Formats: sequence, C-alpha cells, structure tokens
Amino acid sequence: MKLLLKILILSLLINSCNGQNKTKIIEKSKEGIKKHNNDENIDFLDKKYLTGYLLNIDGSSMSEHPIVNYLDCENEGYFTMHFIPKSDTLRVFWTDKYNKIYKYEYDDLDTENKHISGLLKNNYNLYNIFLYKINKEYIVRDRLCSEESVNIKDNSIANIYLLDQTNNRWNLIKQLKENVLPPYHDNNYFLKLFPKLFSFDKVLKLSKNRNVAYSYDFDLDQDGIKDKIILYTNDEEKGEFERIHFGLPMEVKKGLPNNTFQDWYKNNNIIFKNNFNCAAEGFNRIVIKENYFTIEDYICSDYISISTYTTFKVFEDKILLHKYGEAYFDKADHDKKIPSKTWTQKDFNEVNFEDVTENFLIKLRQTKPRK
Repeated sequence: MKLLLKILILSLLINSCNGQNKTKIIEKSKEGIKKHNNDENIDFLDKKYLTGYLLNIDGSSMSEHPIVNYLDCENEGYFTMHFIPKSDTLRVFWTDKYNKIYKYEYDDLDTENKHISGLLKNNYNLYNIFLYKINKEYIVRDRLCSEESVNIKDNSIANIYLLDQTNNRWNLIKQLKENVLPPYHDNNYFLKLFPKLFSFDKVLKLSKNRNVAYSYDFDLDQDGIKDKIILYTNDEEKGEFERIHFGLPMEVKKGLPNNTFQDWYKNNNIIFKNNFNCAAEGFNRIVIKENYFTIEDYICSDYISISTYTTFKVFEDKILLHKYGEAYFDKADHDKKIPSKTWTQKDFNEVNFEDVTENFLIKLRQTKPRK
C-alpha cells in the first residue's frame, strides 16, 4: 500500500512538472509571436506611408510592377510595398503595355503616381501585396537619410509581410538574410519565394496528359488561321516555380481550317535549364508580332542580370532563327550602363528552330557580334 502511494505521488509530481514545462513552451511561443507581430499591428496602408506610387525598375523593362517606398532611419526603417500581379496577363500589362499607353517624362513622378493610383484603385484584389522591410538597425547612412544615400549592412534581416485583404492585416510570412535594398526586387523574386500565391492564367491540361505551362494562339504563318505555341511544364523539377520556368519543352502547332492543330515543330532544349545562379531567372514570356515571335528569358552571371531575346521568323513552312539579343543590368551598381548585344544572321547564317538549343546560344554568346 505504501509502495502504491509512493508511485501515485511520484506520478502526480511528474505530470505536474510536465504541465509546467508545456506552459513555459507555450508562453515562449507567444512571446516570440508578439515580438514578430509589432509591425503586423501597423496599418501600412495609412496615408502616412502611402507617399506616392512608383514603378519598380529592373534591367529588362521600363516598368515591372507598382511600388510604394517609405524611409525613416530613426524609427520604422526602410520598406517597400510591392504590388505583384497575380496573373500572367496583368504582369504583361505592366512590363509591356503600360509604357505604350501612358507616355510621360521619366522623372515626372506626379504623373506616374496619378496613373498608377488610378489603375490600382479598387483593384487591390488582383495583386499579392508584399511589404519588404529592413529595420532601422541594419541601415547604413551618413548625415543624410534619403533613398539616394542610404544602404544596408551585409546579411541584413528582411521581414516580408503579405497583406491579408480580407482582414486588412499584414502577416509576417518570411524572414531571410538579404543584401538588396527594398525597392530592387522584381516579379520573379516573389514568384519564386511564394509560387502557391499566384494563379498562372495559362496552366491547364491538354492531350497526352501533359501539363501545359503557357499557351499562345496567333497566326504565325499569316495564312488567316491561328496557330499555337505551347510550353509544357518541366516535371523533372521539384518546385512549382521551377516547373514552369526552366527547361520547358516547346511545341509549335499549325492551325488547320477544321479548327484542329497538327504537329509542326518541337524543341525540348530551347528554354534555359535551372542553373541556380540567382532568384530572378527562367522563362519570362513569348512576344508575337506578325510572323515573328520572341522568347524572353532571364539568366544571371555573377552580379549581372541578363535579359535574353531569341527571335524567330516564320515563313511558309519554315521557322528560322532571326536574331538573338541580350540586355544587361548590374545589380551591384544600378547606375552602370552596360551596352546590349545582338547577334544576327551574319553571325549564324540559317538555323532552324529545332536546332536552337541552350548549348547553341551559350556558344553564340561567347562570340563577338558582327556589325
């Protein structure tokens, strides 16, 4: 009986201790959440912070997506609000069509703010709105505190928040070490970090049980019937972003009068594979004009971001390489001007679509373009 009593008392003590430990863990967890939630209670959409809508400028396009910058070296630190379009169609609008529709001087920020605020009004639901924030302790400054003069320390901690538009609340969704200032992240940076947040307009199922990443309908051979360009997902890749941006098999199908398509050209090696050089890499889009189409990709080399443009000409039953171009952007020195390069048929003669591969383009870009 005494032994049984001792066992019962010991059991109660153990359970009591376990309960205390669990309470401490929960309290620590709550303290940790509180610590990270300081910013989550701030309304970053308050007029105080909405200092004016601008465009994110990267090395490949005049406009990338709308942003808002805010800098306070003494208190809040430095953050940028990034309005990242959820759909491919809207991304194409900002990177291609916006500048053709709205023409104004590059430094006319009042006009830029007017146009962008009008386009965003009542349309926040079309965007994933991220807040990329560097706290004040990581800011490097001299006497001044201006966006032109400040920098950040190496391996600064960046807090990335996502606006919950239902509850109008900012949720901390990622913390990571960064060396890049808040304004200088393009669409692909967020697409790669959070692929599940985006709906890809043209991801669908077609025949042969193959996943289609992108599909374009256009009259390529100018015969009055629309043809089709299809890029299939690369199912060898593990990540969702990688599957629709690297090593995509490509097919061009010829449109027939009876609303069907026949196989025309195939190329499994034309879209660059994943080389893990930087976040902003991979397939971007295809631009079609008359009987020409251009494949646009992003690649990287050290601190240089490279936008590539591979243009083909379609005539009769042939698809031939027309030209290949590259535009450069120095991530370490945003003001540095690097001349673009273009290779034409003087450099490669007649090359069929199916013969233009990643290896072919790598060898071509190692040569000096002829003038």
